[in-house]
Amino acid sequence: MSGSAIRIGLLTLIMTIAAAIGASRAGAQMGPPLPTTLVVSKPAPGQTYGDKQTVTMGVKGKTYKFVLKDAWVTDPAGIVHWPDVWQQVSMHKPNFKVVGLDESVFKKIQPGQTLTINGMYTSLNWNFEVTGTELGNGPYAPGQHY
Repeated sequence: MSGSAIRIGLLTLIMTIAAAIGASRAGAQMGPPLPTTLVVSKPAPGQTYGDKQTVTMGVKGKTYKFVLKDAWVTDPAGIVHWPDVWQQVSMHKPNFKVVGLDESVFKKIQPGQTLTINGMYTSLNWNFEVTGTELGNGPYAPGQHY
């Protein structure tokens, strides 16, 4: 076997392996919508976003920006976690495309207010379908001390 035949064979093998790895990664990112919870707030008057982590939500061509106080994914299989979702959406502006019956909730958040938003995140198109909201940090927030 000549040297060029070996090189062509190795190149073909490398390209086949790379294609297989790429296909398996793409398949792992697609899947059913995942229950996702976001705890967001709008800075109070006189405050700024500063160096806090922010998230942007796109609703019918308008983008809303919030401080991201907390977020988690309730993946029944335990495979996908919030950092996985954030890695996928953080490069997009807006980070999420909001759909669903309760999409107007984002324009109703007042400065200084915190809202817990439950929804279904679809990794294929970065959609976030709002399924419910709760004023405050939600049911998993630390208890208040008096």
